[in-house]
Amino acid sequence: MSLSGVNPDIDDAPGAAQPEPPGTGRRWSVPHPPRLSLPVTGMLIFAGIRVLSVAVAAFLLGHGKYQLRHWSLVRWMRSSDGGHYWSIAAHGYTYPAGQLAHASVFSWFPGYPAAIDSIAWLPGVTIVAAGLIVTAVAGLAAAWGLTALGMKLTGDPRISLLMVAIWAVAPSSTVLTMMYAEALFCALAIWALVALVSGRWLTAGLLTLAAGTVRSTALALILTICAAALLAVIQAVRARQPSVPWWRAPWWQALWWRPLAAVLLAPLGLLGYLGYVALATHRIDGWFWVEKHVMHMDFDWGTSTLRVAKGTLLGAPSVDEVLVVGVLCAAVLLMLWSLTERIPVYLHVYTIVVVFLALTTSANWISSKPRFLLPAVLLALPVARLLAPLRTSVLVPLIGVLAVATTWFGLYLTVIARWTP
Repeated sequence: MSLSGVNPDIDDAPGAAQPEPPGTGRRWSVPHPPRLSLPVTGMLIFAGIRVLSVAVAAFLLGHGKYQLRHWSLVRWMRSSDGGHYWSIAAHGYTYPAGQLAHASVFSWFPGYPAAIDSIAWLPGVTIVAAGLIVTAVAGLAAAWGLTALGMKLTGDPRISLLMVAIWAVAPSSTVLTMMYAEALFCALAIWALVALVSGRWLTAGLLTLAAGTVRSTALALILTICAAALLAVIQAVRARQPSVPWWRAPWWQALWWRPLAAVLLAPLGLLGYLGYVALATHRIDGWFWVEKHVMHMDFDWGTSTLRVAKGTLLGAPSVDEVLVVGVLCAAVLLMLWSLTERIPVYLHVYTIVVVFLALTTSANWISSKPRFLLPAVLLALPVARLLAPLRTSVLVPLIGVLAVATTWFGLYLTVIARWTP
């Protein structure tokens, strides 16, 4: 035994507990936060961008020339189409009987006002508040769906989250914070595409049916489901999958019934509303007549859009014209770029039809065309691939700058240029 009371033979033995050096004792540490799931992360990215957009809008409305317009944040959020949706949610489709020239109310589809009415009856919830709630919830659902779609197409979480961020800062993305139907339509469209990629035909058909009650752009989804169903049948025949003739076996054992059911379900929402307008106006082409003669929106193969673009490039354009035409040119280039992606052909059909519909309608409401492009979410895929190698420390400020820029873009068109976004 040593004078210190420590037996060196025992303490130096293998496996014996060694004294800790001074200052190296165990310390309390802050626990790492739980890892968020990919859908939650995507929704948080979308929500953060939307909060930043609202903050920038509130700042701009209180300064400079914007302040002279005397617009409040709520007025901006419910402006333009928001006023029409408010009227439909409050009073339904009313117009002077027999006066189709004053029947512009039929240009706005019933799906979004119906969603507003579903919560506007709650105590303390106004129609405007209900509309903004529907927009916010639908936007989060769309962000969730876009992360799921990105994962199914690429298997890369980073690209999937970047798709959400790029879509959230797209030109005219300010309507995803306003009393507009775009967030609801995009949510339904994105989840319909997710269902289609997953082979859930009936779900895709039902979601497309619902989308047809929100916007006429549902035509792109309808054609996409038709293309996917046709490809599925062709692939089944080429693979020589065993099947029983329909006249000998129960229908639920056939390979064709789910794609066929989706094809039959998909157009019912759009056709149902067109049929309602036909009955209300006593014209079989009632909705198309209102669009052409009252709203001055017609299909002209893009001749008027090209005329505006030519005048902008060769003339002395205004700032708003340069901005809008620049967005349209970028959309065409992105569409061509997206065709290089190795994704199912029917998804390319969807993107092409959305861009085609946006560009080939008359240019009387050319300021709305960037908004019409918002459902073309797959335009974000090639850009996301391009940006994915960048560090997060670079991507975060880049997305932030884009969010500020697109908020200014949307606010400028609405408040200063007095165009409809």
